[in-house]
Amino acid sequence: MLSSAVRRSAVLAKAARSVTPVAHGHSLVVPYAHIAITDFKNGVPEQQVRDLAPQEKKWDFWTTSDAFLDVKPKFGGLSWVPAGDVWVIQRAGKLHKVCEAGTHFLIPFVDKIKAVKASYPVAMGVVSPSAATKDGKKVDAYAVVYVKITDPATSAFFVDAETNHVDSERAAAKVVRKILNREIANIKVGGAGELSASDKTSIAEKISAALKGKSDEFGLEAVSVEIRGAFPTDSNIPDKLRALDPPLRGEDAAGHGLAADYWADVLSPPYFEKRTFGSNKEIRTPATVSLEWAIPSPPDYHHFNEIPRMTVPPAHHTGATGKGH
Repeated sequence: MLSSAVRRSAVLAKAARSVTPVAHGHSLVVPYAHIAITDFKNGVPEQQVRDLAPQEKKWDFWTTSDAFLDVKPKFGGLSWVPAGDVWVIQRAGKLHKVCEAGTHFLIPFVDKIKAVKASYPVAMGVVSPSAATKDGKKVDAYAVVYVKITDPATSAFFVDAETNHVDSERAAAKVVRKILNREIANIKVGGAGELSASDKTSIAEKISAALKGKSDEFGLEAVSVEIRGAFPTDSNIPDKLRALDPPLRGEDAAGHGLAADYWADVLSPPYFEKRTFGSNKEIRTPATVSLEWAIPSPPDYHHFNEIPRMTVPPAHHTGATGKGH
């Protein structure tokens, strides 16, 4: 279900910024945890849990994959790849090697992470907006597809010949969207978006077959497909799904654009520091001297309890969006 997927680590992908925005505040800002609470019916949220900014409505699909991370993991020399991750490394713009979980030697500023792929199946939700049914209705067809990356390098370096967009996971979502459009045009849909079990099975089988046919080209395979339904456009299913993600942070908000590990050096205040006689080292003193955990005077902002965004905007979208952490 999307509700459970939103609560796991995933991210919002967007085009990389050429200039990193600066933070404008110097006070402690504790962001609220955006935990969407709404009932689900037929696999979709019944309510839109928050308003959307205009640029948020341009999303393509949601995914639990880390392939579209805007902030790539840091590395230097002897580097550790976490369990479940697969790093596709490029050097001079070309594939250098694929690093699976474990220790690897990488050269900073020479080697770059092209993409972070998952060694386990990931989910992606695809909506085909305003698809026309056999009886002339306009609906938003919605499918959730689970895929497994079989060739990380092929997937990361895939380029769509039609759109010139990179990454086969985005291309797979495009294939799903086309099939939804084509198949919905041949069936009738109930008033609340219900599809018969046979129609759902038929569409799911065709999506699986299409992705299987492109498995070598995409470097991935379909594990399973769920057809959630074809819902009336006035029910705003795309907006309801997108609203499950945390809101974007404004460019003038404190902490905008800061790295996820910005507070790494001060998250654990040194309550006690040994000092030998004659040492010139200054003792750092926490703002609140206590045996309880306290935070010293904050430089700007921290990222506790933030839930990463997981909806993916169009590849050409360069609107102001916050980073997933």
